[in-house]
Amino acid sequence: MKSTYFILIFIFSLTFLSVFAQEKKSQLTQKQDTLLVKNLNEFEVTAVRTKVPLREIPAAISVVSSDQLSTFSKTNAADEALRLVPGVRIDNGASGSSRVHLYIRGQGVLTESGFRGIGVFIDGIPVNDPSGFAPDLYDVDWATVSNVEVVKGLAASMYGASATGGVVNILTADGGKKPVNSLFYASAGSYGFWKVLGQVDGTQGNVNYRVSYSHTQGNGYRKHQAYYGDIFSEKLNWTPSNKIKFTQLLTYTDYFDQNSEGINLGRYDTVGHQAANTDAIPYNEFHKTQRLTDALLGKFDICKNQDIQLKGFFRMNKYRETSNNGDDHKPFINTGFSAQYNLHFGKENLRNHISLGADYASKTMTEIMFAVDKDPAREDSHFSETVLDRDTILINQVIKQKSVGVFFIDKLDIMKKLYATLNVRYDYVYNELINNIPLPDSVVQPSGNRAFQNTSFRFGLVYDAARFLNIYASYGTGFLVPTEDELYNNPEHWGGFNSLIKPSAFMGVELGLRGDVGKRFYYDLTGFYVNSKNEFYRYSIIGRGNNTAFFGNIGASTRYGVETYLSYVPVDFLKFDVAYTYSHFQYTSPDSVKGQWIPQCPEHILAVEAAVKFLKHFTFALNMEYQSKWYIQTDDSIYNKFTENGKKRDSWVKGFNTYGANLSYKFNLGSCHNEISLFAKNLFDEQYFGFTEPNNGPDYNSFQAAPGREFFLSLKLRF
Repeated sequence: MKSTYFILIFIFSLTFLSVFAQEKKSQLTQKQDTLLVKNLNEFEVTAVRTKVPLREIPAAISVVSSDQLSTFSKTNAADEALRLVPGVRIDNGASGSSRVHLYIRGQGVLTESGFRGIGVFIDGIPVNDPSGFAPDLYDVDWATVSNVEVVKGLAASMYGASATGGVVNILTADGGKKPVNSLFYASAGSYGFWKVLGQVDGTQGNVNYRVSYSHTQGNGYRKHQAYYGDIFSEKLNWTPSNKIKFTQLLTYTDYFDQNSEGINLGRYDTVGHQAANTDAIPYNEFHKTQRLTDALLGKFDICKNQDIQLKGFFRMNKYRETSNNGDDHKPFINTGFSAQYNLHFGKENLRNHISLGADYASKTMTEIMFAVDKDPAREDSHFSETVLDRDTILINQVIKQKSVGVFFIDKLDIMKKLYATLNVRYDYVYNELINNIPLPDSVVQPSGNRAFQNTSFRFGLVYDAARFLNIYASYGTGFLVPTEDELYNNPEHWGGFNSLIKPSAFMGVELGLRGDVGKRFYYDLTGFYVNSKNEFYRYSIIGRGNNTAFFGNIGASTRYGVETYLSYVPVDFLKFDVAYTYSHFQYTSPDSVKGQWIPQCPEHILAVEAAVKFLKHFTFALNMEYQSKWYIQTDDSIYNKFTENGKKRDSWVKGFNTYGANLSYKFNLGSCHNEISLFAKNLFDEQYFGFTEPNNGPDYNSFQAAPGREFFLSLKLRF
């Protein structure tokens, strides 16, 4: 009844806006106040390793444009940027910062921090380590992002073992056309949030540049959830000739966030929605990241039909995580290189595009963990890094990773209507562990190594029948290797690598339709079906002390679903966007979990947004997000029999419905272009869980409450 009431209010508000805007139509100008649908089939997508028009790609791809990114102007988190991308679920609402849990078609659901199986690139440079794990999105300042390309499904397998679920390609803005431009942005809001950003950019001859710095901080919604972040970003494009282009990137990130962790339902019932874990405050649990990334990209046109693309990067990361288990220091160095040769030949009605390339990445991490004592007298002061370390060293090890991938892509254009794409890739991933702590003779493998290799392929066809009808289909395979956490948490004994876990293998098909009608209506509809073997799952072993989470292969699964995006502009100043995802993800073996749902995957996700322009300078937008209930456990035989605080528990997490609004005013003062925005999230103060984490045992399951009602006020000045 409550949800129905809110939905009626939402529909009534949209109707009112439409009528109000119609009355003001005579005051509008086409240049300032038009919200026409952009023809996404005219977008050129780079996330498929070469720049290709979207209408020629046989894959489910969503493009988030700069206009969509600016509609809701807090620009602090990934959930705001990707809220209208079907097939994607983001759980960063629980933390209030940029430490996210990102899922695409159910991939990446079991990681405790960060995400895996999804390739993430910032201006073409990978965020993932060689095993495919991405710890965070701290390096992304969403206020500087121009657009985002999201490739969903096995089409992303052209990036190897790190991208079986999809690829998120984040592209930052270039500098402006004038020699010197400047930008100032400030925002403040609920729970102590504030952010400032300064930027200088421009074009001087054949050099285009952008330099920005931002500081963000907040207290967080829950106790012990304060965070701050400093991001320095520099981008330089140099075009010495029309055949050569270099792009140099430099990013430094300093990020801190207190870790309130998840709580069980018993603590949630007795303490409340904003409670922290019982260990969070006395042990001062937090994450601290300091990261420097330097990269150089080059494109060289050999002749009219041939070019070479080169990429190289160097990353230093100083990471620290404290918990009741210990004070864990994990500094690492990550390097990578990519080379790709592109050849185009043939006639107008039969043209061939061939790409040959190789990717290489390495990572060396030194981990030292000290035992800690809790401090019962410690107050929960924001940003404190004080921890009571003991002299006892629990972990002293070095983990080395290397990955090599070679790929072949062939795209064939037939009569400018039919496009066929074949890509084949071979990957080799090597992991080595060196344990520097003397261990008892009973430990057989204090050190060890594991290597994985596989060949994956994909074939797709797209028929561009007309502007309003673009049909595509594909079939492909992929595989996913274990991450470093899944390897060095060894269930057999202390030390060494987990020898029981195997890579997961995937086979899938998809069929889609997309197109637009008169720049008034755009649609994108995709159906997919995926079979998997050796699905990963997470479990606990009693008596293993600081080793609290172990990973293995639970069996096979079947995943199928539908992803839909619609954009409709009934009049020039009113626009509706709808993104809906239906997911049916279940285990098919073994019998102990057959028919059970894969954790963290709601069956229904719906996002709706409506924006109206009025009085020349104003834009008002409303949004609604709905997620149905989801499953938390991989083995509910224990949990369903448990009674806690007099209540019977099961393995389902209640879904939610939230609403938001944004009012912005754009105005000019001389040559300065300005915008003031008021942004509201979760207007009706819905209480729900933003992230849940499965563990064995009745009281181990982890629930993290999402923020309540939030308000933000922002100012943007562009000189």
